[in-house]
Amino acid sequence: MQRHRLSMVAKVAATESVATVRSALWPLAHLHRLPQPPRGPKPPVVLVHGYLGHPAMWRPLIRRLYLDGWGAVHTVRYASTRRRMPEIVRAIAEVVDPLGDGVQLIGHSLGAVASRAFLKTGGGAGRVARFVSLGGPHAGTAMYRLAPRNLWEILDPDGPWVRRLDEGDEPVPTVVIRARYDHQVLPPVRASLRGVREVVLEGYGHNGLLWAREAHDAVLEALNAPLHAPL
Repeated sequence: MQRHRLSMVAKVAATESVATVRSALWPLAHLHRLPQPPRGPKPPVVLVHGYLGHPAMWRPLIRRLYLDGWGAVHTVRYASTRRRMPEIVRAIAEVVDPLGDGVQLIGHSLGAVASRAFLKTGGGAGRVARFVSLGGPHAGTAMYRLAPRNLWEILDPDGPWVRRLDEGDEPVPTVVIRARYDHQVLPPVRASLRGVREVVLEGYGHNGLLWAREAHDAVLEALNAPLHAPL
């Protein structure tokens, strides 16, 4: 068992290093052209990036969404190093509100926490039909002091936003996708949500959730599940 764990940690370190470099070099993602977005009846999807993120980091998932028939895909852009939660929530609302009802909302890391804040405090539950969280530190992270001070109140495990968002049930059907060995959400179980179905991936870290085929498979499975059925 110990040998397996050490082997998995080594694999995560390797895959996460590659994913982090790919994320940092996000302008190069534009060199790989996306297919034409399909036309069809599927509802719009909104993607919210995380800390130090950029909408271009979603391009691998956008490609998969297009190939699966999800053509109306939108991204939220915000300055994560300078914005506080209400400002990030407003940025999400500016993209979601014009789309009408039935939006499928997906957030990564800080973007996942801000998406929950939009749903629970920003009126987003009336627009969003389903929420998928990728590696969101919903119960905070022991690493919060490494982030800018504007984010401490969001990422501190004892901070006000963790307490506020923990109140009550999730307002829309929700799925959590997280990495078992997440080096940014510490301990990784802090990415879980009470009473919410989760998919725990082996062999990938925090940034790897943006690039891993298995993570994309889990996202598509969540989006294609009937809303009236248990996720």
